Amino acid sequence: MTASQPSLKSAHSIQKDDMHRGEPGFFHKLVRMKKLEGVFLFITSRCNSKCRTCFYHDKLNSNDDMTFDEIRRISESSPNFDKLWLSGGEPFLRKELVEIIKLFYDNNGVRVINLPTNGLLGETIVSRVSRLLDHCPDLFVHLNFSLDGLGKTHDKVRGIPGNFTKTITTMMSIKNKFKNNPRLLQNVATVITPDGYDELFDVGAYLLKKDLVAAHFYEIVRGNPRDPQTKTLTPGQIKALRVKVQPLIEKQADNLFKEFSGLKKKIAKLFFMGFIKFVNEIQDANYSGPSDWGMNCTAGKTTFVIDHNGDFRSCEMRPPIGNLRDYGFNLSKALYSDAMKREIHEIGGGAGANCWCTHGCWVMSSIKFSPRAILLRIPAAYRRSRKYCDPHFELPDIDIAQIERYRK
Repeated sequence: MTASQPSLKSAHSIQKDDMHRGEPGFFHKLVRMKKLEGVFLFITSRCNSKCRTCFYHDKLNSNDDMTFDEIRRISESSPNFDKLWLSGGEPFLRKELVEIIKLFYDNNGVRVINLPTNGLLGETIVSRVSRLLDHCPDLFVHLNFSLDGLGKTHDKVRGIPGNFTKTITTMMSIKNKFKNNPRLLQNVATVITPDGYDELFDVGAYLLKKDLVAAHFYEIVRGNPRDPQTKTLTPGQIKALRVKVQPLIEKQADNLFKEFSGLKKKIAKLFFMGFIKFVNEIQDANYSGPSDWGMNCTAGKTTFVIDHNGDFRSCEMRPPIGNLRDYGFNLSKALYSDAMKREIHEIGGGAGANCWCTHGCWVMSSIKFSPRAILLRIPAAYRRSRKYCDPHFELPDIDIAQIERYRK
C-alpha cells in the first residue's frame, strides 16, 4: 500500500485527528447519508471595514440583526450538525458572540466553529476567544484572519489605514496566549486581487516564518464586489499564483502534522494537500464560467445559510428563498420546507446544471460526501501538487518595513 492509496483501515485510524483540521468524522461521510453538516450564520450586519472585495456590501450596517432570543429559537429547533460557520459583518462586533456559539454547542452538538475576523478589535478578540475556549471545553475553534497583502496594500484592499499592523498585532497576541492550546487553530484567508497579487507569496512566507498561521487559504473574489476592479485577474494569473505558493502549502502540512510519523503522517499530508489542490482546481475551472465539478453540489442538503435578518438560503451565492420569521424561527421546518426542496431541484446538482460558483466552502462540503472524490480525486490532486514542491525549499526572510520604505 502506498501513501497515495490509503486503506479505509488506515484512514479510519486518523479519523479522530480529522478534528485537528476542522473536519470531524471526515471519513465516515463516505457511507453517511447526506444530512445537515454545517450552518452558516451571519450574526450581525455591522462591520468596521470597507473591503473593496465584499460581495455583501449592500447589506452591511442595516440595523436589522436578529435578536439573541430569535437565534436561541433557531438553535432549539435545529437538528444536530457538526460545524458552525459564523459570518457578518464583523462577528466580534456582536456582543453576545460567545453566548450564541454556546447555544449551538449545547443544543446541537457543534464541535467545530469557523470564526472569521478582520483582526481590528484586538483586545475584544483575545478576551472572547478565551471565554469561548473556557465555556465550551470540547469545542475546536478555527480563528480565520483576513490578510490580502503586505502593509499598505492590505490597508488599501480593506479600506482601513493601519489594518495590517493591527491584524498582525492581534494574531501575535492570540499566538502568545493560546500557543499551547490544541483546540485553537489560527488560520488566514487571502482574497486574490490585482493590488495584492505580487505580494501574496511574501504574505504566506512571512506568516509561516513568524509561526502565525496553521492553514492559509487563497480565495478568488466572488459575487459582485464593491469594486469590480478587484475581479480582473486572468485565469492564467490565478493558476500561476497557485503554483508559486504550493511550497508554502506543503510547509503548512509539515507544521500541522509534525507530531505524526510514518504512514499516518503521509496520509494526513496527502489529504490536506490533495484536498486544497482539488478545491482550488474546481474553483479555478469555474472562475470565468461554469465547469462540471465531477460531483454533485450538496447545498441545501448538507448546508444551510441564515442571514443577519433571518433570510435563509442554501448557499451564500444564491438568493434568499424565505425568512425564518415565517417559520417561527424553526430551522428544521425551513430546512425541510417545499421552498428548500424547490431550491435543491433548481440547483440541480451544482456545476454543469443550473448553478455554479467558486465558493470554497460549498466545494469542500460537497467533496466530503463524494466517495469518488475522497478515495480517487484527492489522492490524484495530491500527486499533481507534488510537482510544484521543492524538498529543499526554505522560507525567505520578509522585511515588511523595508518594503514599505521602498514604496515611499
